[in-house]
Amino acid sequence: MVLLALAAIGCAEMRQAPPVAPPAALAPGTADPVRGAIEALAPAFADRGRALAGRPAEAAQAAAQLEYVTTAIPRDQRYAPIPEPVRRELLLAREEMRDALGVAEDAPPERVVPALLTAAAALRAGNAARAAAALPAPLFRPGGQRSVARLGDLGPLPQGAIATALAAQEVARLDADGRWLGGRPVDPTGAMFTVFGLEGSTSIGY
Repeated sequence: MVLLALAAIGCAEMRQAPPVAPPAALAPGTADPVRGAIEALAPAFADRGRALAGRPAEAAQAAAQLEYVTTAIPRDQRYAPIPEPVRRELLLAREEMRDALGVAEDAPPERVVPALLTAAAALRAGNAARAAAALPAPLFRPGGQRSVARLGDLGPLPQGAIATALAAQEVARLDADGRWLGGRPVDPTGAMFTVFGLEGSTSIGY
């Protein structure tokens, strides 16, 4: 039943555009926010998310990246070679994160991602009030300052560790084997080259 529910969620998301967010905010220093977020997620969630404990800004950033990657991969044809089992693991990881943070089950990623990125930026700037305002109820439960507090105490995230490590390993394997459909999605340095036969396009698919 869980797998059927995840499949239904995945199919619904394939019919929607991935959440729009500035690449610089999702994955600073990379030309491709999907690849950049995947590369950032594995160390963030390593050891069941231990690196995020007591670090609400980093937790908000990682949660936004996980939301984005989970939604964007099924929609971005450049990432079609990512196998279905890895996508299912990411869906489970997002469910785990949403449960830990108190994100509404039916919350659209298009709202969740910008809210988390705003909260992360506010917390890095030391503006707790702005961070609280970025996490309103009922999108986040309980919302406001208490949701900011939850960012600092998410608890163990074992599924997040599994899924993000698998995603990073799969990207590295596809790079090494040259099994992307026509070439690598985007060079991490931002260099231009043919991607999926699009004559050098580096469009990120949203």
